[in-house]
Amino acid sequence: MLASPSVLLTGSDSAAKRDEIRRCFHHTFDTDERLFELLADEAAFYRRADPLRHPLVFYFGHTACFFINKLISAGALDHHLEPRFESQFAIGVDEMSWDDLDETHYDWPPIAAVRAYRDRVRATVDARIAALPLALPITWDSPFWAVLMGIEHARIHLETSSVLIRQLPLELVRPHPDWPLCPLRGEPPENQLTPVTPGPVRLGKPADDPRYGWDNEYGELDRDVPAFAAARDLV
Repeated sequence: MLASPSVLLTGSDSAAKRDEIRRCFHHTFDTDERLFELLADEAAFYRRADPLRHPLVFYFGHTACFFINKLISAGALDHHLEPRFESQFAIGVDEMSWDDLDETHYDWPPIAAVRAYRDRVRATVDARIAALPLALPITWDSPFWAVLMGIEHARIHLETSSVLIRQLPLELVRPHPDWPLCPLRGEPPENQLTPVTPGPVRLGKPADDPRYGWDNEYGELDRDVPAFAAARDLV
């Protein structure tokens, strides 16, 4: 139910590709919101599950505001929806000395306000998907590159946020049918070495790879990557 393949950048039918991207966006947005249904109450959103990370309310807003900030960077959107949120939820932490984890410096908004913001983001991105020009294959110069970036970014946070939720005290987490307990038990298998034949290794995927990739996946490039495509997100 939760699984959904990544959208290929290639194709021959722009209308079908647009519909595929729209369905993938909503599926990802829905899955992201269902993950936070694991929290037992609103107080859990404001608990810092890990001392080196923000409270979970940050991540609830972060995956939404990322779409808006990147669409603006790509020139695919000409206005902010909620400037305060799109600044407060923009940058995470990376265990660096300049990261600010002093909770007295943050006035986290009510969860109802974040949910309302997410609804506005969903409607805005849906409208942009319907209106933006779409030529295939999708390249770094396409406004849809920013849309796919937002989708893949949200999928990264499905993993990172689930780890934080697992670090919460059990009384702050409730069962959810979409996120069942792992049925596997027992000792893990021992790691084994796999022989590798010596030879040259090329790092990085080719520029025309049919799947979306982050800037650090491409290795040596013959051209500059646009700023909105090369943006680094601190998860």
